Amino acid sequence: MGFGELLVSGGPILWLLLLLSLYTVYLLLYASFLLRREGQVEAALLERLEGLAQLAPLVGLLGTTLGMIRAFLALSGQGDPQGLAKGIAEALVNTGMGLLVAVVAYGGRVFLGGRR
Repeated sequence: MGFGELLVSGGPILWLLLLLSLYTVYLLLYASFLLRREGQVEAALLERLEGLAQLAPLVGLLGTTLGMIRAFLALSGQGDPQGLAKGIAEALVNTGMGLLVAVVAYGGRVFLGGRR
């Protein structure tokens, strides 16, 4: 599965998760800049990372739910296996992306929090 297929199969929630991941990377880069320049990281920045670590899995779970709804709707119709597979793929892609964003945000928060 290529990156383009991944973007298509994730549905609209994946786009929100991609934005959250970009914001997480921005915060981590800014925090590392502050750490080098001033020797410490602002507490508010660490709180944002912590908030992202809590929010991302919930957004991923929303995408999972929507994907499973799509899968069950495909089953309730004519039992379309392709529709079922698309729904399950959407669910799994969103779950994985939500967890990935959360792990990176939480890991960055723990790493940077230890250097305050």
